[in-house]
Amino acid sequence: MKRFSLLVVMAAVLVSTTAAAGWIRTYGGEEADGGYCVQQTSDGGYIITGFTRSFGAEKNNLWLLKTDAEGDTLWTRIYGGEEHDVGRVVHQTADGGYIILGVTCSFGLEKPISWLLKTDSFGDTLWTRTYEGGYWIEPITGGNYIIAGAKSSEVCLIKIDSLGEVIWERTYKGEGYEYEMSSCVKQTSDGGYIITGATSEFDLFLVKTDSIGDILWESTCVAEGLDRGIYVEEMDDGGYIIAGSTEIEPFHMCICLLRANASGEILYTRHWEEMFPAELKPLVATEDGGYVLAGYSPILMKIDAEWSTLWTNTYGMGYLWWVEQISDSGYIMAGSTYYSDTEDYDLWLIKTDSLGYVDAAIEEPVIETWGWKLVTSIGPQIVLRYTDQPQGFHAQVFDVTGRKVDEVHATGASGTITWPVTHHDFSPGVYFFRLECGAVHKTQKVILIR
Repeated sequence: MKRFSLLVVMAAVLVSTTAAAGWIRTYGGEEADGGYCVQQTSDGGYIITGFTRSFGAEKNNLWLLKTDAEGDTLWTRIYGGEEHDVGRVVHQTADGGYIILGVTCSFGLEKPISWLLKTDSFGDTLWTRTYEGGYWIEPITGGNYIIAGAKSSEVCLIKIDSLGEVIWERTYKGEGYEYEMSSCVKQTSDGGYIITGATSEFDLFLVKTDSIGDILWESTCVAEGLDRGIYVEEMDDGGYIIAGSTEIEPFHMCICLLRANASGEILYTRHWEEMFPAELKPLVATEDGGYVLAGYSPILMKIDAEWSTLWTNTYGMGYLWWVEQISDSGYIMAGSTYYSDTEDYDLWLIKTDSLGYVDAAIEEPVIETWGWKLVTSIGPQIVLRYTDQPQGFHAQVFDVTGRKVDEVHATGASGTITWPVTHHDFSPGVYFFRLECGAVHKTQKVILIR
Protein backbone atom coordinates (compact mmCIF):
# COMPACT_ATOMS: atom_id res chain seq x y z
CA MET A 1 0.00 0.00 0.00
CA LYS A 2 1.40 3.38 -1.02
CA ARG A 3 1.64 6.21 1.47
CA PHE A 4 2.30 9.91 0.92
CA SER A 5 3.44 12.25 3.71
CA LEU A 6 2.93 15.95 4.21
CA LEU A 7 6.23 17.18 5.66
CA VAL A 8 5.08 20.45 7.15
CA VAL A 9 5.67 22.18 10.48
CA MET A 10 2.50 20.59 11.85
CA ALA A 11 2.30 16.87 12.54
CA ALA A 12 2.65 14.72 9.41
CA VAL A 13 -0.64 13.54 7.92
CA LEU A 14 -0.65 10.19 6.13
CA VAL A 15 -3.19 9.55 3.35
CA SER A 16 -3.42 5.98 2.12
CA THR A 17 -4.37 4.86 -1.37
CA THR A 18 -5.52 1.56 -2.73
CA ALA A 19 -3.36 -0.84 -4.63
CA ALA A 20 -3.36 -0.31 -8.39
CA ALA A 21 -6.95 -0.60 -9.54
CA GLY A 22 -6.73 1.25 -12.85
CA TRP A 23 -5.33 4.35 -14.43
CA ILE A 24 -6.09 7.42 -16.54
CA ARG A 25 -4.07 8.20 -19.68
CA THR A 26 -4.20 11.04 -22.17
CA TYR A 27 -2.78 11.05 -25.69
CA GLY A 28 -2.38 13.87 -28.16
CA GLY A 29 -0.53 17.00 -29.13
CA GLU A 30 -1.10 20.73 -29.40
CA GLU A 31 -4.47 20.50 -31.18
CA ALA A 32 -7.74 18.64 -30.61
CA ASP A 33 -7.66 14.84 -30.31
CA GLY A 34 -10.28 12.33 -29.15
CA GLY A 35 -11.20 8.66 -28.82
CA TYR A 36 -14.56 7.27 -29.94
CA CYS A 37 -14.10 3.53 -29.40
CA VAL A 38 -11.87 1.23 -27.34
CA GLN A 39 -11.68 -2.57 -27.28
CA GLN A 40 -9.51 -4.90 -25.24
CA THR A 41 -7.21 -6.94 -27.48
CA SER A 42 -6.13 -10.58 -27.21
CA ASP A 43 -2.81 -9.62 -25.56
CA GLY A 44 -4.61 -7.78 -22.72
CA GLY A 45 -3.89 -4.34 -24.18
CA TYR A 46 -6.24 -1.97 -25.96
CA ILE A 47 -7.00 -0.69 -29.45
CA ILE A 48 -8.52 2.79 -29.75
CA THR A 49 -9.84 4.70 -32.71
CA GLY A 50 -10.91 8.32 -32.98
CA PHE A 51 -9.39 11.42 -34.51
CA THR A 52 -6.35 13.65 -34.27
CA ARG A 53 -5.79 17.20 -35.40
CA SER A 54 -2.36 17.36 -33.79
CA PHE A 55 -0.73 14.96 -36.25
CA GLY A 56 -1.08 14.50 -40.00
CA ALA A 57 -3.08 16.89 -42.17
CA GLU A 58 -4.39 20.15 -40.74
CA LYS A 59 -7.93 18.82 -40.44
CA ASN A 60 -9.12 15.75 -38.49
CA ASN A 61 -7.32 12.52 -39.31
CA LEU A 62 -8.50 9.02 -38.47
CA TRP A 63 -6.33 7.84 -35.57
CA LEU A 64 -5.60 4.28 -34.44
CA LEU A 65 -3.64 3.65 -31.24
CA LYS A 66 -2.43 0.37 -29.73
CA THR A 67 -1.49 0.27 -26.05
CA ASP A 68 -0.38 -2.36 -23.59
CA ALA A 69 -2.44 -3.35 -20.54
CA GLU A 70 -1.21 -0.30 -18.61
CA GLY A 71 -2.15 2.16 -21.34
CA ASP A 72 1.40 2.76 -22.54
CA THR A 73 1.52 3.38 -26.29
CA LEU A 74 2.95 0.59 -28.45
CA TRP A 75 2.23 2.23 -31.80
CA THR A 76 -0.09 4.70 -33.53
CA ARG A 77 -1.24 5.09 -37.11
CA ILE A 78 -2.84 8.00 -38.94
CA TYR A 79 -5.08 7.60 -42.01
CA GLY A 80 -6.82 10.13 -44.23
CA GLY A 81 -6.49 12.83 -46.82
CA GLU A 82 -6.76 16.60 -46.90
CA GLU A 83 -10.30 16.78 -45.49
CA HIS A 84 -11.87 15.58 -42.23
CA ASP A 85 -11.59 11.86 -41.47
CA VAL A 86 -12.46 10.10 -38.17
CA GLY A 87 -12.68 6.55 -36.83
CA ARG A 88 -15.88 5.54 -35.01
CA VAL A 89 -15.76 1.79 -34.26
CA VAL A 90 -12.87 -0.69 -34.19
CA HIS A 91 -12.71 -4.47 -33.71
CA GLN A 92 -9.80 -6.89 -33.58
CA THR A 93 -10.11 -9.50 -36.31
CA ALA A 94 -9.39 -13.23 -36.24
CA ASP A 95 -6.00 -12.74 -37.93
CA GLY A 96 -4.84 -10.34 -35.18
CA GLY A 97 -5.41 -7.26 -37.29
CA TYR A 98 -8.13 -4.63 -37.01
CA ILE A 99 -11.19 -3.44 -38.89
CA ILE A 100 -12.18 0.21 -38.46
CA LEU A 101 -15.39 1.90 -39.54
CA GLY A 102 -15.14 5.65 -39.80
CA VAL A 103 -16.26 8.66 -41.78
CA THR A 104 -14.27 10.29 -44.55
CA CYS A 105 -14.64 13.61 -46.36
CA SER A 106 -11.38 13.02 -48.26
CA PHE A 107 -12.41 10.12 -50.49
CA GLY A 108 -15.45 9.22 -52.54
CA LEU A 109 -18.51 11.41 -52.90
CA GLU A 110 -18.70 15.14 -52.28
CA LYS A 111 -20.11 14.59 -48.79
CA PRO A 112 -19.14 12.56 -45.72
CA ILE A 113 -19.33 8.82 -46.42
CA SER A 114 -18.50 5.70 -44.45
CA TRP A 115 -14.94 4.45 -44.63
CA LEU A 116 -13.91 0.89 -43.79
CA LEU A 117 -10.25 0.06 -43.26
CA LYS A 118 -8.66 -3.35 -42.69
CA THR A 119 -5.18 -3.41 -41.18
CA ASP A 120 -2.67 -6.00 -40.06
CA SER A 121 -1.64 -6.40 -36.40
CA PHE A 122 0.65 -3.34 -36.64
CA GLY A 123 -1.95 -1.03 -38.16
CA ASP A 124 -0.60 -1.16 -41.70
CA THR A 125 -3.43 -0.87 -44.25
CA LEU A 126 -4.41 -4.02 -46.15
CA TRP A 127 -7.47 -2.61 -47.93
CA THR A 128 -10.14 0.11 -47.67
CA ARG A 129 -13.75 0.40 -48.81
CA THR A 130 -16.28 3.23 -48.87
CA TYR A 131 -20.06 2.97 -48.47
CA GLU A 132 -22.93 5.38 -48.27
CA GLY A 133 -24.59 5.28 -44.89
CA GLY A 134 -22.48 3.26 -42.41
CA TYR A 135 -22.51 4.26 -38.74
CA TRP A 136 -21.95 1.06 -36.75
CA ILE A 137 -20.15 -2.19 -37.57
CA GLU A 138 -20.51 -5.51 -35.76
CA PRO A 139 -18.77 -8.87 -36.37
CA ILE A 140 -21.27 -11.65 -37.16
CA THR A 141 -21.15 -15.38 -37.84
CA GLY A 142 -19.13 -16.72 -40.75
CA GLY A 143 -16.38 -14.11 -40.46
CA ASN A 144 -18.67 -11.46 -41.97
CA TYR A 145 -19.81 -8.04 -40.72
CA ILE A 146 -23.06 -6.11 -40.49
CA ILE A 147 -23.09 -2.31 -40.90
CA ALA A 148 -25.98 -0.03 -39.89
CA GLY A 149 -26.47 3.61 -40.75
CA ALA A 150 -28.63 5.97 -42.76
CA LYS A 151 -28.98 6.55 -46.50
CA SER A 152 -31.22 9.22 -48.05
CA SER A 153 -33.19 9.60 -44.78
CA GLU A 154 -33.75 5.85 -44.54
CA VAL A 155 -32.10 3.34 -42.26
CA CYS A 156 -29.74 1.06 -44.13
CA LEU A 157 -28.29 -2.33 -43.27
CA ILE A 158 -25.28 -3.67 -45.18
CA LYS A 159 -23.88 -7.19 -44.86
CA ILE A 160 -20.29 -7.53 -46.04
CA ASP A 161 -17.79 -10.37 -46.18
CA SER A 162 -14.34 -10.47 -44.58
CA LEU A 163 -12.89 -8.48 -47.51
CA GLY A 164 -15.48 -5.72 -47.32
CA GLU A 165 -17.45 -6.84 -50.36
CA VAL A 166 -21.20 -6.26 -50.13
CA ILE A 167 -23.30 -9.44 -49.78
CA TRP A 168 -26.63 -7.61 -49.53
CA GLU A 169 -28.00 -4.19 -48.63
CA ARG A 170 -31.41 -3.18 -47.29
CA THR A 171 -33.09 0.16 -46.57
CA TYR A 172 -36.08 0.73 -44.29
CA LYS A 173 -38.72 3.42 -44.06
CA GLY A 174 -41.27 3.43 -41.24
CA GLU A 175 -45.01 3.62 -41.83
CA GLY A 176 -46.05 7.31 -41.81
CA TYR A 177 -42.58 8.58 -41.01
CA GLU A 178 -38.95 8.08 -41.90
CA TYR A 179 -36.23 6.28 -39.98
CA GLU A 180 -33.77 9.15 -39.83
CA MET A 181 -30.77 7.50 -38.18
CA SER A 182 -29.63 4.03 -37.14
CA SER A 183 -27.25 4.09 -34.19
CA CYS A 184 -26.58 0.41 -33.50
CA VAL A 185 -27.18 -3.07 -34.89
CA LYS A 186 -26.63 -6.46 -33.25
CA GLN A 187 -26.98 -9.98 -34.55
CA THR A 188 -29.63 -11.91 -32.61
CA SER A 189 -29.68 -15.53 -31.45
CA ASP A 190 -31.94 -16.55 -34.38
CA GLY A 191 -29.40 -15.23 -36.91
CA GLY A 192 -31.35 -12.05 -37.64
CA TYR A 193 -30.66 -8.48 -36.55
CA ILE A 194 -32.00 -5.87 -34.14
CA ILE A 195 -31.56 -2.18 -34.99
CA THR A 196 -32.19 0.96 -32.93
CA GLY A 197 -32.03 4.65 -33.72
CA ALA A 198 -34.30 7.65 -34.22
CA THR A 199 -37.16 8.46 -36.59
CA SER A 200 -37.55 11.76 -38.43
CA GLU A 201 -39.99 12.73 -35.65
CA PHE A 202 -37.25 12.06 -33.07
CA ASP A 203 -38.86 8.96 -31.60
CA LEU A 204 -36.84 5.92 -30.59
CA PHE A 205 -37.38 2.89 -32.83
CA LEU A 206 -36.57 -0.82 -32.91
CA VAL A 207 -36.51 -2.87 -36.11
CA LYS A 208 -36.14 -6.68 -36.06
CA THR A 209 -35.13 -8.45 -39.25
CA ASP A 210 -34.44 -12.02 -40.34
CA SER A 211 -31.03 -13.24 -41.47
CA ILE A 212 -31.33 -11.61 -44.90
CA GLY A 213 -32.51 -8.25 -43.63
CA ASP A 214 -36.25 -8.58 -44.25
CA ILE A 215 -38.36 -6.92 -41.52
CA LEU A 216 -40.12 -9.19 -39.02
CA TRP A 217 -41.49 -6.38 -36.84
CA GLU A 218 -40.91 -2.75 -35.97
CA SER A 219 -41.62 -0.80 -32.81
CA THR A 220 -41.57 2.89 -31.98
CA CYS A 221 -41.51 4.56 -28.58
CA VAL A 222 -43.49 7.79 -29.09
CA ALA A 223 -42.94 10.51 -26.47
CA GLU A 224 -43.46 14.26 -26.25
CA GLY A 225 -39.77 15.14 -26.30
CA LEU A 226 -36.81 14.23 -28.48
CA ASP A 227 -35.83 10.58 -28.12
CA ARG A 228 -33.42 8.24 -29.83
CA GLY A 229 -31.96 4.79 -29.40
CA ILE A 230 -28.17 4.66 -29.07
CA TYR A 231 -27.35 1.06 -28.19
CA VAL A 232 -29.26 -2.25 -28.05
CA GLU A 233 -28.51 -5.75 -26.78
CA GLU A 234 -30.49 -8.99 -26.83
CA MET A 235 -31.20 -10.47 -23.39
CA ASP A 236 -31.16 -14.10 -22.33
CA ASP A 237 -34.98 -14.34 -22.50
CA GLY A 238 -35.03 -13.14 -26.11
CA GLY A 239 -36.08 -9.61 -25.22
CA TYR A 240 -34.01 -6.47 -25.58
CA ILE A 241 -32.49 -3.70 -23.49
CA ILE A 242 -32.01 -0.35 -25.18
CA ALA A 243 -29.98 2.63 -24.00
CA GLY A 244 -30.88 6.00 -25.43
CA SER A 245 -31.50 9.64 -24.70
CA THR A 246 -34.77 11.33 -23.82
CA GLU A 247 -35.83 14.95 -23.44
CA ILE A 248 -37.48 15.24 -20.00
CA GLU A 249 -38.03 18.98 -20.40
CA PRO A 250 -37.06 21.47 -23.13
CA PHE A 251 -33.31 21.25 -23.81
CA HIS A 252 -32.76 18.83 -20.91
CA MET A 253 -31.64 15.52 -22.37
CA CYS A 254 -30.68 12.55 -20.21
CA ILE A 255 -29.95 8.84 -20.46
CA CYS A 256 -32.82 6.37 -20.53
CA LEU A 257 -33.16 2.59 -20.50
CA LEU A 258 -35.97 0.64 -22.12
CA ARG A 259 -36.87 -3.01 -21.70
CA ALA A 260 -38.66 -4.65 -24.63
CA ASN A 261 -39.96 -8.20 -25.03
CA ALA A 262 -39.12 -10.50 -27.93
CA SER A 263 -41.88 -8.87 -30.03
CA GLY A 264 -40.62 -5.34 -29.49
CA GLU A 265 -43.29 -4.30 -26.99
CA ILE A 266 -41.85 -1.78 -24.53
CA LEU A 267 -42.38 -3.22 -21.04
CA TYR A 268 -40.90 -0.44 -18.92
CA THR A 269 -38.53 2.51 -19.06
CA ARG A 270 -36.44 4.59 -16.68
CA HIS A 271 -34.30 7.71 -17.00
CA TRP A 272 -31.58 9.32 -14.91
CA GLU A 273 -31.75 13.11 -14.95
CA GLU A 274 -28.13 13.64 -13.90
CA MET A 275 -26.64 11.75 -16.86
CA PHE A 276 -26.42 12.45 -20.57
CA PRO A 277 -25.41 9.20 -22.32
CA ALA A 278 -22.05 8.49 -23.89
CA GLU A 279 -22.64 9.05 -27.58
CA LEU A 280 -21.64 5.69 -29.06
CA LYS A 281 -21.79 2.94 -26.42
CA PRO A 282 -23.27 4.00 -23.07
CA LEU A 283 -24.34 0.54 -21.82
CA VAL A 284 -22.61 -2.66 -20.72
CA ALA A 285 -24.39 -5.79 -19.53
CA THR A 286 -22.22 -6.99 -16.64
CA GLU A 287 -21.32 -10.50 -15.48
CA ASP A 288 -23.59 -10.30 -12.41
CA GLY A 289 -26.76 -9.64 -14.38
CA GLY A 290 -26.67 -5.89 -13.84
CA TYR A 291 -25.58 -3.05 -16.08
CA VAL A 292 -23.12 -0.19 -16.23
CA LEU A 293 -24.15 3.14 -17.74
CA ALA A 294 -21.63 5.68 -19.00
CA GLY A 295 -22.45 9.38 -19.07
CA TYR A 296 -21.09 11.79 -21.67
CA SER A 297 -19.84 14.15 -18.94
CA PRO A 298 -17.75 11.43 -17.41
CA ILE A 299 -19.92 9.41 -15.06
CA LEU A 300 -19.98 5.65 -14.60
CA MET A 301 -23.04 4.19 -12.85
CA LYS A 302 -23.61 0.57 -11.83
CA ILE A 303 -27.19 -0.67 -11.55
CA ASP A 304 -28.50 -4.09 -10.60
CA ALA A 305 -30.90 -6.30 -12.58
CA GLU A 306 -33.83 -4.28 -11.18
CA TRP A 307 -32.16 -1.03 -12.30
CA SER A 308 -31.48 0.21 -8.76
CA THR A 309 -28.27 2.25 -8.47
CA LEU A 310 -25.40 0.47 -6.70
CA TRP A 311 -22.63 3.02 -7.15
CA THR A 312 -21.65 6.10 -9.18
CA ASN A 313 -18.20 7.51 -9.96
CA THR A 314 -17.08 10.63 -11.80
CA TYR A 315 -13.76 11.27 -13.56
CA GLY A 316 -13.07 14.98 -13.89
CA MET A 317 -13.71 17.19 -16.88
CA GLY A 318 -14.13 15.52 -20.23
CA TYR A 319 -16.44 13.56 -22.51
CA LEU A 320 -17.03 9.81 -22.77
CA TRP A 321 -18.01 8.01 -25.95
CA TRP A 322 -17.54 4.32 -25.22
CA VAL A 323 -17.42 1.86 -22.31
CA GLU A 324 -16.53 -1.85 -22.22
CA GLN A 325 -16.21 -4.40 -19.44
CA ILE A 326 -12.82 -6.13 -19.65
CA SER A 327 -11.27 -9.44 -18.60
CA ASP A 328 -10.52 -8.44 -14.96
CA SER A 329 -14.20 -7.38 -14.49
CA GLY A 330 -13.18 -3.72 -14.58
CA TYR A 331 -14.08 -1.16 -17.25
CA ILE A 332 -12.28 0.71 -20.01
CA MET A 333 -13.64 4.01 -21.36
CA ALA A 334 -12.63 6.23 -24.28
CA GLY A 335 -13.34 9.90 -24.83
CA SER A 336 -11.77 13.35 -24.73
CA THR A 337 -10.50 15.57 -21.95
CA TYR A 338 -11.97 19.04 -21.72
CA TYR A 339 -10.21 22.21 -20.63
CA SER A 340 -12.54 25.10 -19.93
CA ASP A 341 -10.19 27.81 -21.16
CA THR A 342 -9.08 26.28 -24.46
CA GLU A 343 -10.23 24.18 -27.40
CA ASP A 344 -7.17 21.95 -26.96
CA TYR A 345 -8.38 18.55 -25.76
CA ASP A 346 -6.75 15.13 -25.76
CA LEU A 347 -7.78 11.55 -26.30
CA TRP A 348 -8.74 10.13 -22.91
CA LEU A 349 -8.50 6.50 -21.79
CA ILE A 350 -9.81 5.51 -18.35
CA LYS A 351 -9.28 2.05 -16.82
CA THR A 352 -11.17 1.20 -13.62
CA ASP A 353 -11.66 -1.77 -11.35
CA SER A 354 -15.02 -3.56 -10.97
CA LEU A 355 -16.29 -0.77 -8.68
CA GLY A 356 -15.40 2.03 -11.06
CA TYR A 357 -12.26 3.18 -9.21
CA VAL A 358 -9.01 4.15 -10.86
CA ASP A 359 -5.55 3.85 -9.30
CA ALA A 360 -5.34 5.82 -6.03
CA ALA A 361 -8.88 7.05 -6.50
CA ILE A 362 -10.39 5.86 -3.20
CA GLU A 363 -9.91 8.61 -0.68
CA GLU A 364 -10.61 8.41 3.01
CA PRO A 365 -14.34 8.99 3.53
CA VAL A 366 -15.25 12.64 3.87
CA ILE A 367 -16.75 13.47 7.27
CA GLU A 368 -20.09 14.91 6.25
CA THR A 369 -20.33 17.10 9.40
CA TRP A 370 -17.49 19.16 8.00
CA GLY A 371 -19.86 20.28 5.27
CA TRP A 372 -17.57 19.79 2.29
CA LYS A 373 -16.75 17.07 -0.18
CA LEU A 374 -14.84 16.56 -3.42
CA VAL A 375 -17.24 16.19 -6.33
CA THR A 376 -14.36 15.58 -8.75
CA SER A 377 -11.09 14.35 -7.24
CA ILE A 378 -9.37 13.29 -10.48
CA GLY A 379 -9.20 15.41 -13.61
CA PRO A 380 -7.74 18.48 -15.28
CA GLN A 381 -9.60 20.53 -12.63
CA ILE A 382 -10.81 19.57 -9.16
CA VAL A 383 -14.38 20.40 -8.11
CA LEU A 384 -15.18 20.88 -4.41
CA ARG A 385 -18.59 21.60 -2.93
CA TYR A 386 -19.17 23.01 0.58
CA THR A 387 -22.23 23.91 2.65
CA ASP A 388 -23.06 25.55 6.01
CA GLN A 389 -19.81 27.49 6.41
CA PRO A 390 -20.89 30.90 7.83
CA GLN A 391 -17.30 32.18 7.84
CA GLY A 392 -16.72 31.09 4.27
CA PHE A 393 -14.40 28.33 3.13
CA HIS A 394 -10.61 28.18 3.44
CA ALA A 395 -8.24 25.33 2.54
CA GLN A 396 -4.54 24.97 1.81
CA VAL A 397 -3.16 22.93 -1.09
CA PHE A 398 0.08 20.93 -0.79
CA ASP A 399 2.09 18.90 -3.28
CA VAL A 400 3.52 15.44 -2.50
CA THR A 401 6.69 16.94 -0.99
CA GLY A 402 4.65 18.77 1.64
CA ARG A 403 5.20 22.20 0.04
CA LYS A 404 2.20 24.51 0.18
CA VAL A 405 1.46 25.52 -3.40
CA ASP A 406 -1.85 27.33 -3.14
CA GLU A 407 -4.75 28.43 -0.95
CA VAL A 408 -8.45 28.21 -1.76
CA HIS A 409 -10.84 30.85 -0.44
CA ALA A 410 -14.56 31.48 -0.81
CA THR A 411 -16.67 33.98 1.11
CA GLY A 412 -20.15 32.48 0.69
CA ALA A 413 -21.67 30.17 3.29
CA SER A 414 -22.19 27.51 0.60
CA GLY A 415 -20.83 27.08 -2.88
CA THR A 416 -18.75 25.20 -5.43
CA ILE A 417 -15.02 25.74 -6.02
CA THR A 418 -13.01 24.72 -9.09
CA TRP A 419 -9.25 24.35 -8.66
CA PRO A 420 -7.02 25.34 -10.36
CA VAL A 421 -8.75 28.24 -12.09
CA THR A 422 -7.09 27.31 -15.40
CA HIS A 423 -5.77 23.83 -16.15
CA HIS A 424 -2.19 24.93 -16.87
CA ASP A 425 -1.56 26.65 -13.52
CA PHE A 426 -0.17 23.47 -11.92
CA SER A 427 1.64 20.40 -13.20
CA PRO A 428 -0.15 17.04 -13.33
CA GLY A 429 0.29 14.95 -10.19
CA VAL A 430 -0.94 14.28 -6.66
CA TYR A 431 -1.99 17.18 -4.40
CA PHE A 432 -3.62 17.42 -0.97
CA PHE A 433 -6.43 19.72 0.18
CA ARG A 434 -6.12 20.51 3.90
CA LEU A 435 -8.98 22.08 5.82
CA GLU A 436 -8.43 23.31 9.37
CA CYS A 437 -11.23 23.70 11.90
CA GLY A 438 -9.91 24.65 15.34
CA ALA A 439 -7.40 22.03 16.44
CA VAL A 440 -8.74 19.43 13.99
CA HIS A 441 -7.38 18.96 10.47
CA LYS A 442 -8.89 17.14 7.52
CA THR A 443 -6.81 16.20 4.45
CA GLN A 444 -8.11 14.94 1.13
CA LYS A 445 -6.01 13.74 -1.82
CA VAL A 446 -6.66 14.82 -5.42
CA ILE A 447 -5.02 14.02 -8.74
CA LEU A 448 -4.51 16.51 -11.57
CA ILE A 449 -4.27 14.98 -15.04
CA ARG A 450 -3.83 16.32 -18.55
